Amino acid sequence: MFRTKGFTLVELMIALVVAGIVLAYGMPAFAHYRNSMLLREVNAQLLQDVRRARQLAVTRRAPVVMCFGAPPSTTNITSYTIHVDTNGDNVVQSSESRTFRTLPSGTRLTSVDLTTQVDSLTFDISGTLKLGSGGGTLIFANAVGKLDTLAVSAAGICYRP
Repeated sequence: MFRTKGFTLVELMIALVVAGIVLAYGMPAFAHYRNSMLLREVNAQLLQDVRRARQLAVTRRAPVVMCFGAPPSTTNITSYTIHVDTNGDNVVQSSESRTFRTLPSGTRLTSVDLTTQVDSLTFDISGTLKLGSGGGTLIFANAVGKLDTLAVSAAGICYRP
């Protein structure tokens, strides 16, 4: 008697159909998970960079400007810069440190609502915001439009409201 080992074509087709059904049910959940993780990533990046800018102002003993987008835009921003302004003239010199940051793909700052300066945070050498600045909020979104917010106090402290 001739015996073969293996699967028949029908068995393989049934296995592929079952795998397809499982994937079809899993894809929306994975997409939702990915979008929520992107929002958390933006939150962590902005929180870390605001804290970094504050610390740079103290350690470098120079004003640090965190500018969002290209002025005067305050909506749908996907990048920002951190500039250590060693001579205090609010102009980027070649000898001054400047870091360009981009938000993760599919995310954006939907609104930068700062009290006195429209599109930037300026930390003085004590780590607080420039005199007269009242802080504000940074509202960001993922690709499906879900929002999250970070607030910056006048003392330069960044937190989730």
